[in-house]
Amino acid sequence: MNCRRELRQPAGIFRSQGSNCAPITFAPRIPRAYTLSGAKYTFMDLELHPSITLQDRAWHILVAPLPMLIAALNRHLELQRFEVLYICGNYSRVLSSLDRRFTTLQVRRAFTVFQLMTVLEESCHSLLIIEHDPLLYQDAEDMAEYVSQAMRAAARQSTVLLYSPASDPSLEVMTGYAHRVFYFGRGPEASPKPSAKSCRRAQAQCGQSTLEAF
Repeated sequence: MNCRRELRQPAGIFRSQGSNCAPITFAPRIPRAYTLSGAKYTFMDLELHPSITLQDRAWHILVAPLPMLIAALNRHLELQRFEVLYICGNYSRVLSSLDRRFTTLQVRRAFTVFQLMTVLEESCHSLLIIEHDPLLYQDAEDMAEYVSQAMRAAARQSTVLLYSPASDPSLEVMTGYAHRVFYFGRGPEASPKPSAKSCRRAQAQCGQSTLEAF
């Protein structure tokens, strides 16, 4: 599988510490309209949140609290006019909270990284919503880059949204490949710094002494 670094493009990263921020809109790179009963509706005009407008044929990453995504989807039942595929792992924290009127949403589950890549390759849906499962990468950390390439390939013909309530190492790798990345609340957190107590304990185990601070 070709996974060359030169295919990587800088992502537009937007961070917010809350939901009260100015709306963000994007100029579409490749205009494409869907015609339904004489009316035109495009995913370029789909505003999931006052600060998030999905761009057509692009891969978006959204890191936000779970209620934010659930409320956004429940406000847009018109998504059922299109072929929407929801991809998740063994367990989904989103599906059970969706409005009961979401009756045509198609769901596929991926229990391994390779199954996820197969689903992405086979999909011909207009919108793909992927619920990030960090467990898929526990024994396959290096596969995050390959999955990123698969998602970019899927975005050539679909709108792709990868959602996670929090960041993790595999998701951070993917942010370097996505077209748009949105953080709401706290973004990626740095590794926790060792406390003074843990440092003293480690030094004591090595037979070292420390000077107390006053």
